[in-house]
Amino acid sequence: QQNELNSFLWTIKRDPPSYFFGTIHVPYTRVWDFIPENSKKAFQQSNIVYFELDLTDPYTISALTSCQLLPQGENLQDVLPHDIYRRLKRHLEYVKLMMPSWMTPDQRGKGLYADYLFNAIAGNWERKRPIWVMLMVNSLTEVDIKSRGVPVLDLFLAQEAERLRKQTGAVEKVEEQCHPLNGLNFSQV
Repeated sequence: QQNELNSFLWTIKRDPPSYFFGTIHVPYTRVWDFIPENSKKAFQQSNIVYFELDLTDPYTISALTSCQLLPQGENLQDVLPHDIYRRLKRHLEYVKLMMPSWMTPDQRGKGLYADYLFNAIAGNWERKRPIWVMLMVNSLTEVDIKSRGVPVLDLFLAQEAERLRKQTGAVEKVEEQCHPLNGLNFSQV
């Protein structure tokens, strides 16, 4: 029942009220039906919406891409043990081979091609830091590929906020997300 669902919505009692809503980075279609009406209503009634990051801002996307890269001149082959690098390369070749069969007819109908999708996700992987390669590999599954082209919940809500002409902003900068992950040592990764 809708009224029994955990809404992940907190209300800050003031006039007008403020809300705090916890989201997850998954395609919104996987969770949208389970978001209770009180959360959707709070979003609709809000004039100003702040997100973790502004995923609609080209600078944010560019900065996220840049922060994932190894220092100039370094390649993943230089920093990973040879065996792990070889296994990773072989796995990515397998994913690239399998990706056409993982895609849905709907994705193909929208003009998505497997090579394009693979390059969008894994392109330049040899220049990325190990932590970001690990996160990338975790998203290269058949289930995740089938949902590509569907925005994650945060991005969907940001796009809706823009469409509804709400004022938007972000509570974090890219660096605040990037630096802690980049600070993990290789053995932790």
